[in-house]
Amino acid sequence: MGAKVSSGGGGKGRAEVTADPNVIPFIDVMLVLLIIFMIAAPISSVDIQVDMPSAKIVPSKRPPRPTWVSVNQDPAGGIQVFVMNDAVAMADLGERTYDAVKINSPTIADDDFEIRDQRIYIRADADLPYRNVVRVMNRLQDKGFTKIGLVAEDRRS
Repeated sequence: MGAKVSSGGGGKGRAEVTADPNVIPFIDVMLVLLIIFMIAAPISSVDIQVDMPSAKIVPSKRPPRPTWVSVNQDPAGGIQVFVMNDAVAMADLGERTYDAVKINSPTIADDDFEIRDQRIYIRADADLPYRNVVRVMNRLQDKGFTKIGLVAEDRRS
C-alpha cells in the first residue's frame, strides 16, 4: 500500500492512503519465473533413444444403420407397410426387411444369424389398431427377427 504526500497545507501533515496496487513486485516475480522456465525447458527434453513397441489399434466396428418398418392406415381401410422408405406388401414384409438389414449392415451381410439378430424398429400411426402392429411383428418373427422395438414420438415441449 502506498502513501501520498500532500503538497498543500490543508491536511495538517497527515498522509492520505491510496487504493492503487503496487504491481512492481508482481512484475519482478513474473520475470524471474519466465527466466527460470526458459532455462528449465531445454533441460527437460531427453536425448535418449528408446525403441518403443508399435501398437496395432483395430478400429471398432461401426454400428449398423437402423432398419425401420413403418405402418400406416390405408384410406381404403387396410394397412400400408413400408420398409425404410419403400412400400411393401404384407406377404413380402419378412423378405424385404431381411434385404434391408443386409444393405444397412454390409459388414455382417454374409452371416445369416447376425442379420436376424439385428433390431428392427416399428413406427405405427397413433390411430392404427394394435392388432395390425401385432400382425407386422408376427410377420417379422416368422422370418426370424426376434429383436423388435416399438418407436414412440417424443412430445415433450
